[in-house]
Order: sequence, then C-alpha cells, then structure tokens
Amino acid sequence: MNVLNKRAVAKQARHEKIVEVATQLFLNNGMQNVQMQDIADAAEIGIATLFRYFPKKEYIVISVSNAITNNMTKRIEYIITQPISAYAMLEQILDYYMESSLDPNLRLAKFFESFDSYKKMASEMPDQYEEYLVNRNKLANTLLQIAELGIEDGSLCSDLDLKLLIITIIQNFSSFTYKSSLALHDESIASFISARKQQEVLKDMFLHYVRT
Repeated sequence: MNVLNKRAVAKQARHEKIVEVATQLFLNNGMQNVQMQDIADAAEIGIATLFRYFPKKEYIVISVSNAITNNMTKRIEYIITQPISAYAMLEQILDYYMESSLDPNLRLAKFFESFDSYKKMASEMPDQYEEYLVNRNKLANTLLQIAELGIEDGSLCSDLDLKLLIITIIQNFSSFTYKSSLALHDESIASFISARKQQEVLKDMFLHYVRT
C-alpha cells in the first residue's frame, strides 16, 4: 500500500470514528446537548481536525442519520435472506421496529424527533445529502424485494400493489413506533393505549391486509 492509499485509509477510519462517537453522544445525551468540542474530545482529536472533516454540526447530524439508516438496512437485509415466507419477513421487520422502540431511554425516538428539524438542511450539504439519498434508496430497494418474494411464494396478496403497500407500511409503521413511544397520555387511559398496544394493533391491521 503506497503513502497516498495509507492516508486515504487513515482518513476514512478517522471519519468513521467521528461518526461512531457522535452517534453514541447524540443517542445518550440528546442531539441538542452535544457540542462540537464534546465530539472532538470523545474522538480524541483536536477541534480544528474535527472541523476539517465536518465544517458544521449539521454535517455530523446528517452523517449519523445515514449511519443509523445503514444499520437498519443491514438488519432488514439479514431478515430477507432467511428461509422464511415473505409474509414472515414483513412480520419480522415490523417486530424489529417495535423492538427498537423499547429502549427505556427512547434514544432513537428522540434522535429522529430532533432530526426532523435537520432534514431541510440536508439539501444544502451536497455530499451528505447524496449519501442520505443513497441510504434511503438502498433501504427502499431492499424492502421492494419482499414484494417480489411475496408474489413468488404466494404468501402476500398478488391482487394488491405490493411494492407501494410495503414501502408505505414500513415507512409509516417505523415512524409511528418512535412517535407513539414519545406520546404522553392521561393516566386514566394510558394503561390500554400504551405505545406497545397501539403498535400491535397497527401491525395486525397491516399484516391482515396484505396476507393472501
């Protein structure tokens, strides 16, 4: 490996470390409570070095979102490689999102809630926005495979527009799992409209609709 390649590898490794430590800081402490100096200290680099990689905090926020989306895609890719029906795959994916919202500290839910305010900024950051779109498209294309598998194995209703339905179901269900986890209810009704129970109702409705 020549000097230029070594430098490129070292630069990529440092970039990944920054995103990794920023992810943990954002999830554990809340995005608004984390300063650039906190990230530099955790990554064991100088603040000037951090700014060379990420000129603004918003750049790191988008990169962390990309990393989280990429991890979700990997989990879903694993599910669809299993020797099970497409219906079972869809059920496992919905369960995966439900499980990820069980964190008592609601770290992911709070991250996504805060991230909503950064989405508009993404288009102003060409490199990060391109990566954002690539990750979202990769996740969507992974989900679309379930529609094709469902038609092949007959476990999903072929009379429906499965591609549209599956994307719509997963997108809305994933959003609902996090938002419902953050919702507060009066104590008198909270016992029977807990986030978990609402998620289970919506999951059953979705699965019943697409099943043959």
